[in-house]
Amino acid sequence: MEPSSDSESIDFSAELQSQTHTILSSNDNSPMEILFSHFFNTNNNYSSQQHSNSLTFFQCCKKHHPDLLFIKLIFLLRCSPTASTRANAARAILFLKPSHLWPKLKPMAQTHLKAHLIQYLKEESSLHVIRLASFVTAETVSAMYNSNNCHQQQWPEIFSFILSSLASSDDKFLEVALLILSALPKRCRLMLSDHIRSLHGYLLTTLCSTNPDVKTASFSAVLSLVCLFYDPALFHELLRAMMVGVFALLHGYEGSYFPKAFKELINLVSEAPSMLKPYMSDMVLDVLQIAESSGLSKGTHCLAFELVMAMAGLKECESVFVKLDFHVMIRVFMVLMNMLMCVEEDKKRDSELKSEKSQEESEVDVYKFGMKCLNQLCVTLGGSKVVPVAYHVLQNCMDSLEWKLRHAGITMLGVIAKQFSDEMVLSENFLTEVVTKVLKSFQDSHVQVRLAAFNFMETPSNFVQVAHILYHHTLMHAFVIAIDNGHNDKVKELASSAMLFFLKNTLPESLTLYKNSDAVMTKLLSLLQGKGSAKQRSLVLSAFNLVAQQCHEIGHRHCANYLPILLEACNDKNSEIKEEAIRGIRFYAEFGTPQFKPFVNRILSELSILIQAQNHSLTRNAKEYDIAVSALGRICEFHRDSIDGSRIVPFWLSLLPLKDDLIEAKVMHEQLCLMDLLGAGNQNLVKIIEVFLEEDGEFDATVRLLLSDHKVTGTNPGNSLSVCEIRLCTSNLHKTLLSVSIVNWAAFFFLLYEFLYIFLTQVIEKGDKLASTQTVQQINNLLRKFGRIIPRSGLDTILLSLNAQQRELLLPLVSS
Repeated sequence: MEPSSDSESIDFSAELQSQTHTILSSNDNSPMEILFSHFFNTNNNYSSQQHSNSLTFFQCCKKHHPDLLFIKLIFLLRCSPTASTRANAARAILFLKPSHLWPKLKPMAQTHLKAHLIQYLKEESSLHVIRLASFVTAETVSAMYNSNNCHQQQWPEIFSFILSSLASSDDKFLEVALLILSALPKRCRLMLSDHIRSLHGYLLTTLCSTNPDVKTASFSAVLSLVCLFYDPALFHELLRAMMVGVFALLHGYEGSYFPKAFKELINLVSEAPSMLKPYMSDMVLDVLQIAESSGLSKGTHCLAFELVMAMAGLKECESVFVKLDFHVMIRVFMVLMNMLMCVEEDKKRDSELKSEKSQEESEVDVYKFGMKCLNQLCVTLGGSKVVPVAYHVLQNCMDSLEWKLRHAGITMLGVIAKQFSDEMVLSENFLTEVVTKVLKSFQDSHVQVRLAAFNFMETPSNFVQVAHILYHHTLMHAFVIAIDNGHNDKVKELASSAMLFFLKNTLPESLTLYKNSDAVMTKLLSLLQGKGSAKQRSLVLSAFNLVAQQCHEIGHRHCANYLPILLEACNDKNSEIKEEAIRGIRFYAEFGTPQFKPFVNRILSELSILIQAQNHSLTRNAKEYDIAVSALGRICEFHRDSIDGSRIVPFWLSLLPLKDDLIEAKVMHEQLCLMDLLGAGNQNLVKIIEVFLEEDGEFDATVRLLLSDHKVTGTNPGNSLSVCEIRLCTSNLHKTLLSVSIVNWAAFFFLLYEFLYIFLTQVIEKGDKLASTQTVQQINNLLRKFGRIIPRSGLDTILLSLNAQQRELLLPLVSS
């Protein structure tokens, strides 16, 4: 926990200031011990208020009595009979920062404390406490030599103590000296430059110590002092001693010592990469020796390999890895394959295994670490180095009897295919070998391997794209067999997904040229009629839809058998299946195939039910609704002769614009413009009138009155015109359109304009999401067309009916 950075700005009461002074000045240590217990207590039941109060106490002391506080803590550290109190005193000093407290002491107090600290280091018997005190000493040295007061920047006695301790055979003094060295700031380390030879000899000795605490402390000290050992001969001896020491810790003591020492070795790579460069090849071999040892835990393997990754991540070391022997690189990749073998077989089994793992093991996600390492090495080595190695490793993995190794091989392929597709394609036999292995894996005896193979075939890489093109027929056949023969729903789903990915990236010509395309489509139909998971019935629908959309000829041939399946799927409980079913209907409506006609009425009924259900649902599926409206629009455009347009078209128009499925929205809104509501010579004008006749009874009377003024008489009772009779009078109506009283027509055009205006503004406000730039321009052109048709007096009537924003939008269009 860090002390409050703004404690200097906090105002403390006079009562608290007085209380803190009394406690710090008292010979009674019990109040401080109570404060320690409140502040450092890790018991879950301790009071957060007590912790807060003790923190406030220390902050007040630090601001108003820093000298008394430091002296009190040093006194407790040296003189308290209880080890826990001495440890807590050291922890409090580290928490409050010696660099903040030391400058506040008077010179006399500083002189006394320096002497007391050195004497204390010689006398303390508790290893736990003296380790904390070693860091207190190092931070005090740092505070002293960072001070602006030149009289304070001298403590030669501490350096004499360090050197004499290193020369002793007492493990306690050796460890204390090494810990102080490891924590010294750089400025202070340089003061030891006159003792390089002596320090070198002491470190070589401590690195070979039989005491694991001394040995691990020496690792930290070497890292701290490495800047002093610029002589290659001196550094080489230290490095080899560290590597020997690591192996000794690994095999000679309990595992807890090895990680600490090895992490210091990893830190050394970042600290002195240029000094380590000549030795990195040998260090890789040392790491492999650890990582390949079957007697060590996976966690230890990962920790050892972190040294390789530390080197691989440095620019200075890239050339070292590129020059590694081919067989060494194979060993490196096989270590990674062993990590990738740590894949879950299933959730239940994984949870059982985790409960049996050691604490060290459970903290390491070995598979994730292996993937990270594989990606990093690929970046460091480049394709020319990785691809030949991967080709060799692939043989070892895919021919293994161990399913986890086969799975690891396919996983490796996915990683390198994303980065080195071109090198893989150009490498001799690599493409053929991979496709052969992957196709074999489609029928592997283990589910996880089959899943990995299908996942690989969905890798967005040039390598997979080339495989799709060159092995089109073989892959398509293999996908269908895998879907049909699988007994695992997950396998069927991933096989279906891989096939869909394949079809999406296949040219229509390739599908047309395929000899067994009808057999494949028949097989897909049988899969749709069989029992499978909802996800598999959705993916297969998508695949069939895609083929039918891209290859109309194939789609036409299977229309009669496919449409009943689509209609049945429209009632499925799964939303994805319903969406794909409606999308399939939309495709077939657009084809205009004669086989669609017998199904029109049933399709209209299903679409109407879906749309109405969505309109009245509290949890509306916006995508499903938009696709259904889009399908209805296709029927209005391509099957007008099979429907009652006077009823269906107005219903469809009332559902626009689409806002949720952006793909369908763009297509549908473009279709609306292309349908051209008025038509050449305004020939569709009466059809538009029919729309309003169906929707607005009041306007119906207005139009009948208008038509009667032009001597158009209906035969129905009450002078009501039928649709056929309105069509008969179309030519006469066009001749007299511009000469009639404009009031009634203004009402009609206003309603029509209102529809277009609402449509236009709702589409435009979404930018280019709901309509393309071309579609928006077409809508603008329609408004301009109305502006040319309506006489000026009619326009004035319309403009007066609009608000300011609407007029601002319309005026530029009608004026042009």
